[in-house]
Order: sequence, then C-alpha cells, then structure tokens
Amino acid sequence: MKNQKLNISTLIGKGSVMNGDFAAPGSVRIDGKITGNVNVEGTLVIGTTGVIRGNVKCAGIVVGGDIEGNIIAPERAELSSTSRVIGDIHTGNIIIDDKALFQGRCIMDEEGAPVRGKETLSYKAKERKDSKKAASEVKDALEDAKDNEPEPVEEKVVEAEEN
Repeated sequence: MKNQKLNISTLIGKGSVMNGDFAAPGSVRIDGKITGNVNVEGTLVIGTTGVIRGNVKCAGIVVGGDIEGNIIAPERAELSSTSRVIGDIHTGNIIIDDKALFQGRCIMDEEGAPVRGKETLSYKAKERKDSKKAASEVKDALEDAKDNEPEPVEEKVVEAEEN
C-alpha cells in the first residue's frame, strides 16, 4: 500500500473525537480519535495523530498512529515507524517498519482470515511442549544408559616365562 494512491472516501480530521462504533463503505483516513470499534470495507489509514481505542476490521490497514485493540485485515497490515499497536493482528501479509511498537500476537494464514483458537496451537506453547518432550527423551536415554552400563573388566597381567 506504500506508494499506492488510495481513493479516500471518508476523513476523520485531526482534533476530531468520536465515541461509539464507526463503519464506512470505502477507504478511510483517521487523523482524529475514535473510542469504539471500526469497520471499514476498504483500506484504513491511521495518520500519525490518529488514535483508535477498539477493535478494527478492514480489508487492509496502514498504521502511523495508535491502536489499542485487535486488528483483522485479511489483505495486508503495515505498521510504520511511528505506529503503536497493542493487540493482536490477523492478516495475510504484514510489514513492520523499524521503531514501530507492536505488542500482541500476529496470526497469519493463507487468506488472512482469523484462525480459530481451538484448532491451532500457539508457537510458544508448541515450542514448550516440544522442548519438554525432548528433555524427557534425553532423561529416559540417560537412565537407559545407566541401566545398561557394562561391568568393569578386571585387568590381568600375565608374565611370559623365559625358556
């Protein structure tokens, strides 16, 4: 979406404040503050002064401001260097610039749709499970090695007789 011209149909200007949910059919730019959920059919652009306190659902998103809430953007999510996102991002593609602040989980699949939690195992949980299993296997192998240790062999010295 960088270097791509967007046809912005709605603009919430700097200094504007909205309390409540917001929905729009086209692409939207927010430079003000919204406290509530945001649902945009097109691309959502959050300017550097833009703030959202609520969940966001849109086709694609470019964040330059501040979002506290979960984001669903099946096409693409871009976090610029001035962005601050506290919440999970569900997307098909993601770009995070240097110095962007992102605190949450990024959940991606081929189509960018949210993945149901019961059907997936988070990477960290799987990693912990795998490392516990590996540690258990090493412990079992060490115990087996102790049980099957060969008994020490006595050395006997035999002197050859001289004829």
